Amino acid sequence: MYYLPSSCLVLFFLFSLFHHLPCVSSKQELGLCEAQFQCGNITAGFPFWGGKRHKDCGHPLLELRCPNNITSLTISNHLYHVLHIDQTSKTLKLSSSELQGSFCNSTFTGTTLPPQIFELSPTFKNLTVFYLCDPKRSYHSSYTCPGWGPISVSENLDYHKSCLDSFTINVPKSFVPEEKELNLTHIESALREGFEVKLKIDQKACQDCSSHEICGFNNTTHVCCKEASSSACNSLHPPSPGSRHVLEGERMVNLVLASGYSYQ
Repeated sequence: MYYLPSSCLVLFFLFSLFHHLPCVSSKQELGLCEAQFQCGNITAGFPFWGGKRHKDCGHPLLELRCPNNITSLTISNHLYHVLHIDQTSKTLKLSSSELQGSFCNSTFTGTTLPPQIFELSPTFKNLTVFYLCDPKRSYHSSYTCPGWGPISVSENLDYHKSCLDSFTINVPKSFVPEEKELNLTHIESALREGFEVKLKIDQKACQDCSSHEICGFNNTTHVCCKEASSSACNSLHPPSPGSRHVLEGERMVNLVLASGYSYQ
């Protein structure tokens, strides 16, 4: 009868220990993606992240935050309040934090939603706000704001030659600017109610992820599968970290057996 030397027993013990560690680590990291972002009455999963939901579990640009129990999203360096998220239809309702109060006291800056991620809902439209306009001219749907001078809100007219700057706002298609003097209460109400956008992220690729992978992004547009313990995306599904350790363990056992030792 032969017994394995103590060095081999230690080797088997270490193998057994390290064989289980990747599985535990992988499960813990996968568990991070099971958590949902929660803030007020809004709950969200993939492709969003934030709060208890790990950054590897969502799109890099879709981090949700919860200041003062209000869900917010920063897009192109502009802060938006998230009024609603429908993950079934992949739509969000947003309102610009810069346009929440008095229109004349708002920050008159242009903001563009990344077209590779968002598209405006067909029930909404764009309007152009012209400002710093020539006071000697008359404008369609105009109002004089202190510090900004005459402004004009227009869907079709082009005042770029007589106004120094402009920016775009999103309003329901039912919103029609007044022909002469702009009704600020009317437009402020429309801006507070927000606008709807649809996410242009194809989540079908997530269905191809194996049990040890999470759904992620290899850049800002393409969905891919990646192992929980790695930031690299996999187009094919190589063996998991645990599988690699199993193979290594089998090699170790074969080496021990080849050394001439046996046990009963």
